Amino acid sequence: MNKDQVAIYLNGHLEFFNEYPELLRKIKEIKEEDLPIEPIKTLSLTDRIIKRVHDDKERLKSKLEGLFEISRANEKIQDHLFEIEQLVLTSTNLNQMVSQLRKEILNRFGIPSVVVCLVQGSDHFMEDRLRERYHGELDETLKFISKETASSWFEGNPKPVLRGEVKESEVFLSSENLIKSEALIPIMAKETLVGVIACGSPNAFHFYEGLGTEFLERMANKVAISITNILLIDQLKDQPSTSRPA
Repeated sequence: MNKDQVAIYLNGHLEFFNEYPELLRKIKEIKEEDLPIEPIKTLSLTDRIIKRVHDDKERLKSKLEGLFEISRANEKIQDHLFEIEQLVLTSTNLNQMVSQLRKEILNRFGIPSVVVCLVQGSDHFMEDRLRERYHGELDETLKFISKETASSWFEGNPKPVLRGEVKESEVFLSSENLIKSEALIPIMAKETLVGVIACGSPNAFHFYEGLGTEFLERMANKVAISITNILLIDQLKDQPSTSRPA
């Protein structure tokens, strides 16, 4: 029997001291200075159960508050992304779309560097139309990259890549090493990698491996749809109008 069990037994059988009064006299003979600095408190079994329930309740309350905080943050992110997607999907000009995308990501998420990279040769229609339509007038936020470059970024697996504590960025070459963390989000069309949305931050821990990318992937899908729509609109504009027969 351990000390706790002895304490529980004595607490429930006070008549024990009537049967062994010499033990009670010994307890009374103990001087105050001989007691521990902080007297040891023995809790009854009921008190222990109540304390455990209270502690469990506090832990559950703290966990729920954390979940509510995450839920509120995710809801705010979704609202921001919905508004960005509306701007992207209603754009009729590529430069306008890319510029708005960069501006909104900066204002809403504090990410100062955004580049939309299109993979050369992945969609000949897209590449040819872009070069023909904009011939050198593309915003610096949009550029073409080779298939080899895109493949090296994703190592053959077109899944989001998050890098923290970046020493030298392979994407933001003109940023004078100001980029300390980056996110590379693939733009997919018919299971083919046609582009990349690259986001860079001077904060070394803004992006890191293991961070959720669901929202960024959704935005990349909307950008792919927007670029396709813009090119189709341009194609329709370039078609000669036919007059109806009298």
